[in-house]
Amino acid sequence: MNAGKILFTIGCTAVIISCSASAVPTDGSEGADAAKAVIERTFGRFPSNVHFEIFSPGDSSLRYTTEVSGGVLTVRGSTPVAICRGFYDYVLRGGYGIASWTGNRLDLPRRLPDEAEREVVSPYRMHLYQNVCTYGYTYPFWGWEEWENEIDWMALHGFDMPLSPIGGETILSRVWKGMGLSDKEIKEYFTGPAHLPWMRMGNMAHYCGGMSDEWFDAQIALEHRIDGRERELGMTPVYQGFAGFVPAAFVEHFPQADITETIWSKLNPEDHNHMLSPLDPLFKQVGVDFIREWEKEFGKGKYYLIDSFNEMKVPFGPLGSKERSENLRLYSQKLYDTVREADPDAVWVLQGWMFGYQRDKEWDSESVRALLGGAPDGKLLVIDLAVDFNEFVWKNEKSWDCFNGFFGKDWIWSTTPNFGGRTGLVGTLDFLLNGHLDAYGSPNKGNPVGYGTSPEGVESNEIVYEVISAGGWSDSRIDLDSFLEDYTRARYGKTTPALATFWKEMLQSRYGIFTNNARFRWQHRPSTRRPHSIPSNDHYFKAIESFIGDRDNFKGNRLYEIDAIGYCGMYLAGKADRVLDSLFAAVARNEPGKAANGETLLLEILSDLDRILESHPVWRTQRWLDFARAAAFSPSEADSFELEAKKLISIWGGRSLHDYSARMWSGLVRDYYIPRLKYYFDTVIAGEEPDMAAFDNSGFPEELGLSPRQPFRSPVKAAADLVEKYKDMAGLPH
Repeated sequence: MNAGKILFTIGCTAVIISCSASAVPTDGSEGADAAKAVIERTFGRFPSNVHFEIFSPGDSSLRYTTEVSGGVLTVRGSTPVAICRGFYDYVLRGGYGIASWTGNRLDLPRRLPDEAEREVVSPYRMHLYQNVCTYGYTYPFWGWEEWENEIDWMALHGFDMPLSPIGGETILSRVWKGMGLSDKEIKEYFTGPAHLPWMRMGNMAHYCGGMSDEWFDAQIALEHRIDGRERELGMTPVYQGFAGFVPAAFVEHFPQADITETIWSKLNPEDHNHMLSPLDPLFKQVGVDFIREWEKEFGKGKYYLIDSFNEMKVPFGPLGSKERSENLRLYSQKLYDTVREADPDAVWVLQGWMFGYQRDKEWDSESVRALLGGAPDGKLLVIDLAVDFNEFVWKNEKSWDCFNGFFGKDWIWSTTPNFGGRTGLVGTLDFLLNGHLDAYGSPNKGNPVGYGTSPEGVESNEIVYEVISAGGWSDSRIDLDSFLEDYTRARYGKTTPALATFWKEMLQSRYGIFTNNARFRWQHRPSTRRPHSIPSNDHYFKAIESFIGDRDNFKGNRLYEIDAIGYCGMYLAGKADRVLDSLFAAVARNEPGKAANGETLLLEILSDLDRILESHPVWRTQRWLDFARAAAFSPSEADSFELEAKKLISIWGGRSLHDYSARMWSGLVRDYYIPRLKYYFDTVIAGEEPDMAAFDNSGFPEELGLSPRQPFRSPVKAAADLVEKYKDMAGLPH
């Protein structure tokens, strides 16, 4: 029985579990037991020399204490998440273990050294996690097993405010059916699971849709289990609200309604949606009914994410005009009134991405003031989604400074360390660890109530999320070098000079830079001739050589072996970029012999990269496709989900976002990137013009399955051999 069918059959039971879990108190023994269960699930046991306690009810601060007396660790916290974070902080500082997407480790001594009580009080009331797009790039086909692990990971890393939109389409269906729309009209609107985030944001509709009724029922059952566990741990989920996007059939059913067509891109007919104006009475009807139906199904909520202008033009008059300001304020008043009428205690949550991305083009200070001014203080929460972009990409004034602390509204400091679920190593570690402190030095900080991170995809770049989660629980600067030393001992059980060199060199390469385009050059469509997104300098190669060269000190160490496999892949990916540079140069000089030799070497490196990653626990396309097929309820639906999953990580529906996701995964490399590079260079070396559009719409994204590939028998030895094989490639540009 596949995961989707399991979820469907337990649906009724899950409803009962969630309804009771939503009312479970997170104080007393219940809260401590919930935190204890996280440790048991993550590490397979709860240590006998550890004790958990919840602080007395009424303690409003988010805090924890750790104390070791008589060899026993006692962790006290204000919530189950605070307890989990306190335990994990102790484990990390002591080098006793780690919880990660690629593996967990816990090795506590039988008798712990005594330690005086240590108190940590979070400077924030809430810790946000996830991006709307994470539900496309990582989560779309997950079942309960994956979600249970992810929620436990969140708790240990101190995140207590996750997004939680799953099942929203089923709720919308109920509302729209009550308004007279047919099942066919509604289902024609919804995209496939992997593209739902962009339907929810109004960017597109229909693409890869047509899911079964059983799938929609299973989503409700899954959300019940997710919501129940999150509430059991004292988390406060952020649910999806109604932002105005409706099926095209609304135009026919309600011809007098104020509905406009939204256009995200003119390159693809699927990149459009229909938006019902908040000024139209129908908007309130749908919005109120949606929240009430949601709360009828899942219990009372508090936060509802509603975004209507994601990367879109504001349709309310010229920038700077009185007309625009008045209409924006009226818009937000109407939208908030909808939320308030549905649930007077609810808070409207708004992503602030566009305030930096489209600053001065669509969003000047008066436009932002007007949009935020339609809701009372305390009833609108702004996620300042990408402060790292202000710092390193846009290089513009921080949004809280530019917009006077968001004009009195509560807001969350957040980063966006990943786009598209890309695998490439990148991240300004010191900024991610300490950058939030700058907001507290600003006279315009306003009311920053939360801290968070909003990656578009996860399950890669694990050190980035360790530093981010640590930063959210600190109101003072953390020394990065000391943190990396603790992290190394926690992950591998010890540190060595070679691993210290690894971090020193990486901080001078990939972990000292930020980019919104973390793609290797060979992952771009070759005809674009795009420059390096994440150049691999000599420090980068030296770092990985140092790491893998220390393998004799870590024999049998599973987490070291996993990282050696992954870093070897990263090493080969960087070497492939250097070969590609010389290959392009040979083509430009019309040297077909040198170009052919370069092509052979390039494809050999990428073939070796693909094979070494067959032994990685996460970076495998087959795993992604297995999730997609398991979520289906029929062979045809499984095929549809698999093809959509393949499209998302390659051509992204054929629009200008092709190659956006840029996974360095086995399977994708051998069946998509290698054939594309071979086709392109075989064609241009022969003096012909390649048809890349035709290539992209055939092969990998249109065919089921992957070609077979045998992993290395001894992958760590193979990783060392491959690094040695490609270490010295004389004649290539540096």
